[in-house]
Amino acid sequence: MNAPLRPADWVLDLSEPIAALAGSPDEALIAVLGTEGSAWVVDAASGRRLQSIQAHEGGGFRLAWNPAGPTFATSGQDGQVRIWDPATGALIESLPMPSAWVEQLAFSPSGEWLAAASGKSVCIGAPGARGWARTLGGHRSTVAALAWSAEGRSLGAACYGGVTVYDAQSGRVTSELPWKTSLVSLAMSPDGRWVVAGTQENSVQIWPLPFREGEELAMSGYAAKVRSLAWHHSGRYLATDGGQEPMVWDCSGKGPAGSTPRILEGHPARVSCLAYQKAGHLLASGCQGGQVLFWNAGKSSQPLRATALAGAVTTLAWLAGEARVAAGCQDGRLALLSAPKV
Repeated sequence: MNAPLRPADWVLDLSEPIAALAGSPDEALIAVLGTEGSAWVVDAASGRRLQSIQAHEGGGFRLAWNPAGPTFATSGQDGQVRIWDPATGALIESLPMPSAWVEQLAFSPSGEWLAAASGKSVCIGAPGARGWARTLGGHRSTVAALAWSAEGRSLGAACYGGVTVYDAQSGRVTSELPWKTSLVSLAMSPDGRWVVAGTQENSVQIWPLPFREGEELAMSGYAAKVRSLAWHHSGRYLATDGGQEPMVWDCSGKGPAGSTPRILEGHPARVSCLAYQKAGHLLASGCQGGQVLFWNAGKSSQPLRATALAGAVTTLAWLAGEARVAAGCQDGRLALLSAPKV
């Protein structure tokens, strides 16, 4: 069964591959970061470009909007994390990192903390405090992913050898979650029960919290590395990429080990990004074939709506009202899509 087709509400050509994007808390604006280091602020209603910024020399990696305030942060190859005023495009603060290539960046859910990783170091600071509060080092290899817990007290960092979970306030290690090789992605469940990571071996590793050795679980059989992980707000469902079909695992009860996932068929090419609504039930998925599909994956394997874009989809983000999704593409186009109602 093919999903009903619907065109994008609008499309804006930014002429630079899109690395990351995020919407403002009032869903009025979309901030976008390009792979070559440019950044833009776009009006969400019209698709009109409001600000153009040269954010990072050498290239851009990550962008995050502060959930608690009218600023957004970017990171790039120049070893800097920068905070921007979206109204004017002005630089508010530039925070140097221990090494170049700041590939990870994330605000805590409340906006109280901003975390970034470069090389083997993770820095945590309070926005507006003029500098990092602490630097967490000693990781065995380059930190490949960061993830905050839902209440914002814990920060996970994944690298070769496993995941380290820190108390954000003190920097104290609260959990060590071992894995034998490299990890490529990380997410913590909203209910606090699970930490999950994509591995170098095309599998997903899952640790229960509190963790006791021997209780870790694994899900294998993926065609490629699992780089996108998305949790349903209840913590029951985990969506993963790793091939042409997203897989959705039921993590209720004793967890997903030994169970069969719901396989979502419909994409013409490998899935590249996933995003769940923060409070609703819709999952959005984008693929390298330029298609975005919407699913109610807890109930059905059939897509509800499809939108075809010209370029491979690199990133997706729900706007705050949860009725629209912003999609960034490899060809430099930014699109706004209306979601179906369920």
